[in-house]
Amino acid sequence: MVCPWLTLLSGQPKHGKTILAGHIALALINNQPLLGKAVKPGEHNIAWMGYDGGWKEEIVARLKSRANNRINLYVPLRTIDENVWRNLAVDLVESGTTLFILDHLYGMAGTLGLNDANNFAILANLLRPIYEDFKIPVLVLAQAGKGEFSNGRAAHSVALEGEARCLLRLYEKRSHGYRKLDISSNTNGEERLAIRLTPEQIETKEVKEKASREVTGRDSIETVKKLLENSKQYGDMTTWSEVGRVLTTLGYSSNPNAGRSMTSRFREQGLLKKDAGRIVKGDSLLSMTK
Repeated sequence: MVCPWLTLLSGQPKHGKTILAGHIALALINNQPLLGKAVKPGEHNIAWMGYDGGWKEEIVARLKSRANNRINLYVPLRTIDENVWRNLAVDLVESGTTLFILDHLYGMAGTLGLNDANNFAILANLLRPIYEDFKIPVLVLAQAGKGEFSNGRAAHSVALEGEARCLLRLYEKRSHGYRKLDISSNTNGEERLAIRLTPEQIETKEVKEKASREVTGRDSIETVKKLLENSKQYGDMTTWSEVGRVLTTLGYSSNPNAGRSMTSRFREQGLLKKDAGRIVKGDSLLSMTK
């Protein structure tokens, strides 16, 4: 569930992101499997940096008694000074940290607008040395987009998911407490679980589903690139409905309705936009190909 580099955990508010991160931390500290997944053996120490009001009290109340004093709470950094973040990384190494949890990305961003891919790149450059240079895995929590088809996908997710090597998504919280958890990673493939989260435990239904291939931002990027390349044989696309039909014709969606849903998602992700009456590359895709 957590890769050695950057893992992104996203979901709507109150869907249990912090609770799930806490269970991941305790599983490592106590060398206990989580959702049937073994942990890497060793003495694990967790560094936790939160941005919401009262986060320290929440972590202490929920986790302290079970964490064997191996969760270190850090004052949230609200600067984009790379030297400050590199000093943090040095401190994490000296403290024996084996996982750094940042809760959450939009608190770290502050006044930076994450709908701008260049602004996200600033934040990525602050976090990247922690897991690339200092070899400390990073688990970042992020709020999901509010769109009908977000399925727990982080808002402005293309750049986020392109940076992460493992994606965890919480969504469809039900009245009986169950919600879906999609897990997608470069190394272990994809799966979907139905879980019920409380601060004390995680319950899971026995039936496990394969997650859709459409869960990753990487897949969205490749699909749009292929769409734009292969759609040339149909001439310019001038309406969003036409994009949905072309997606279906090319075999990227099962029917026009599914094609329109994909189109809406690509618009939200900034992969497609309308310019001078034509559907063309969106700003997010342009920033990646410059």
